[in-house]
Amino acid sequence: MQEQQRPASTRRQGVYYGWYIVIVCNFVAMMTWGVGIFNQGVFLGYFAQEYGWMRATLSIGPTLFHLGAGMMGVVVGRSIDRRGPRPVLITGALMLGAGMIAFGMTRQPWHTYPAFLLLGTGFACVHTVTLGKIVARWFLRQRSRAMALATFGASLGGTILVPLNATLLHHWGSLAGGLTLALIAAVMIIPLALWVVKDGPEVLGLQVDGNKATEAETEEPLSAATVADVYPWTVPEAMRTVAFWATAVCFSVGMIAQSGFLVHQVMFLQTTFGLVGAAGVVTVTTITGTLGRVLFAIVGNRWVPRHVAMVIFLLQALGLALSALGEAKGLLIVGSALFGFTMGIIVILQPLTTAQCFGQQAFGRIYGPIYLGIRLGAASGPLLFGVLATALDHYRPVLLLVAAGLLLASFGIRWAVPPVRDLQAVPFRAVFHHPDE
Repeated sequence: MQEQQRPASTRRQGVYYGWYIVIVCNFVAMMTWGVGIFNQGVFLGYFAQEYGWMRATLSIGPTLFHLGAGMMGVVVGRSIDRRGPRPVLITGALMLGAGMIAFGMTRQPWHTYPAFLLLGTGFACVHTVTLGKIVARWFLRQRSRAMALATFGASLGGTILVPLNATLLHHWGSLAGGLTLALIAAVMIIPLALWVVKDGPEVLGLQVDGNKATEAETEEPLSAATVADVYPWTVPEAMRTVAFWATAVCFSVGMIAQSGFLVHQVMFLQTTFGLVGAAGVVTVTTITGTLGRVLFAIVGNRWVPRHVAMVIFLLQALGLALSALGEAKGLLIVGSALFGFTMGIIVILQPLTTAQCFGQQAFGRIYGPIYLGIRLGAASGPLLFGVLATALDHYRPVLLLVAAGLLLASFGIRWAVPPVRDLQAVPFRAVFHHPDE
């Protein structure tokens, strides 16, 4: 249900409420990545060690996860544009919990498949389609910084929940791990969605970035940047631009690397470090991810998102190459740490690049199809890693192949340029009203 705007006399002075929303996004991100991403590899490593299941068979589950998340992302994008973030966040928390419980009850390899589908549904509801829309709704000038600050919880989720789950699995089995993570996800997200999250700054009598809304201001001409940010793009319009395809394809390649590496990281390192030791390297990966987010939060507003993406793709390729060519424990840790430094930033850049090209008014419905393309890449990553590693009996050639793909993505993302629109032709009502209304 949409909230009514407060009258001007009741508006509070002080810290812009958008920054409280950023704090909420951190708790959501902690569950999104800590439950939905980083612990996939821990569960699969446990199943491979406990039951001797093949890596290629286990890799089908993460593929289903990303396919399901991608298809749900289209639905989530339209839903959040029309109904706001609250119902989407609550649904996401419940589906994450259902997926974790299903993991806890897994006793056959195929049992992981419905668990991954449930997890993917929840993931789509609390991932960058939702978080990106929330941040874009509240911020324009500081959007890059706000998006970086809104996802610090992702690294915290990996740092805390990965070793917690690995310990639970080691001592008490999969049911203890699954039930614990399900409870944490529900308790963390649902109360915040109900009592803290607002549909947008206008609910509090504010404009984007915290400017006070008055009748006099609404009659003044809008800046070109503001009009561009709220132009009511349609999906067919966006799909006829080079920016749409450059964003979707290049970040899809990036997610082949990221999803494949994260899902197989524990299995890749397990022979050298053991299960708990490999989980410790995952923790290092998430810590360096926090450092990357800190750096991006400090300087991200100074650079164009596609330019940052070019550099990040190159660093990811280097991290994979070090992991492929290194045999010593130290070099393997460095490769994982470098990759971890980039992985949070590359996820942040996906909604930021979309918002820069197509604005926030139509963000959900435009980013939904882009997100589907990105998740298709993410879906193929674990399967590619698993099948090739099984066939070649080693992860090294897979890591080098994916690193080469990242070099191509670094070149291609340069075409993610905001399409030129005749902003003078945009009607005044189109700035403030959904085209379906």
